[in-house]
Amino acid sequence: MEKHLIARIVEEIAAAGPMPFTRFMELALTDPADGYYTGPTVRAGKTGDFITAPELHPLLGSAIARTASEAWQRIGTPTSFTWIEFGAGAGALLCAAVEQWHRDHAPILSALNVMIVEANPYRREELQTRLRALPGGGPQVLPLQPAQAGIVIANEFLDALPFHILVGRPTSKRGFMERCVSVAPNTADLCWVECEPKHSTVDRLREHLAGHPLVEGQLAEVSLATTAWVAALPSLLSSGLVLVLDYGRVGSELRDPATRMAGTALAYQGHRASTNLLAEPGERDLTAHVDLTALRGAAAAAGLTHIAATTQAGYLASAGLDDEVARLRTGPEATLESALAVRGALAHLMDPRRMGGFAIEAFALGSTEQRARLADEGNPLPGMAAPIRRLV
Repeated sequence: MEKHLIARIVEEIAAAGPMPFTRFMELALTDPADGYYTGPTVRAGKTGDFITAPELHPLLGSAIARTASEAWQRIGTPTSFTWIEFGAGAGALLCAAVEQWHRDHAPILSALNVMIVEANPYRREELQTRLRALPGGGPQVLPLQPAQAGIVIANEFLDALPFHILVGRPTSKRGFMERCVSVAPNTADLCWVECEPKHSTVDRLREHLAGHPLVEGQLAEVSLATTAWVAALPSLLSSGLVLVLDYGRVGSELRDPATRMAGTALAYQGHRASTNLLAEPGERDLTAHVDLTALRGAAAAAGLTHIAATTQAGYLASAGLDDEVARLRTGPEATLESALAVRGALAHLMDPRRMGGFAIEAFALGSTEQRARLADEGNPLPGMAAPIRRLV
């Protein structure tokens, strides 16, 4: 499989010249035949290449269920409320939320619909199977279409959207060049070359660096795909909540040459990270930190209201999960296994050096009154308040 994809990459470079990394990343991750995310191999989980919070434990799904229920109440309990999840995988997060709603006897279930965006057909089928096994056969899964009310969730989705890699060249016309993929002379090995940014993207790339020019040789990633994703949200959801959960930093930190001279882009395989982004296309995950400044700017430009910026640790600590943690530790159905599992998961999910440090950004859509209710600082949504203690 890998050779087939490399051969096509080499052919495209031979025909069109050096390939922007965005195009290489698109092929490596989502090529229908050979992409990392499109085949039958399970990539997420303990036996895969990386693990996300939903695969580690259902607690994050429980927290989002509580947040979504309150958001549904505050926008007027519409008769239809849609869970729209990008990068849904096999449905670990969604199923955890639905199971929590059933335990809570939450009225939101009567209004719930589901839309998912998932590139992998095998994972989509697994998700449908898991939903059918839930009480009542699970919520209805609809084709992606505009929804009147709901919640949009992107959990570790934006970090894997295609990004440009820029290199600081202060003496060049624009102060930077773009890293592209080419083929080394007399070999079939992929290599880096520096190119002038395309005219269609150069102004937008420069905007992302505004105020934080790159020093000589400094690398930085810019995801125009993230900006486009945010810009499309108002056409997808009329009212409700958008939750972005990912590893990210504000732009000034991502452009700091003292700590980010080499950028943040990494390849993952077997739970090990590498800076060699060009090896084994189709066999390794490719990611970079989300620029939270750019994310917030794109949201403001799209008319979204920014209502919270927290961490995963802060979110879990203030989401009202004490009863759920107690159920797993000491409740009637608790077992030694469930008690140990929640203890280990919380240690991982709440550790600021691990998943606890992941960023969570929340945005509101809807009428002025609906946004005000969702953004009420005096009565924040579950997970959006400053935590006063840890769950562990």
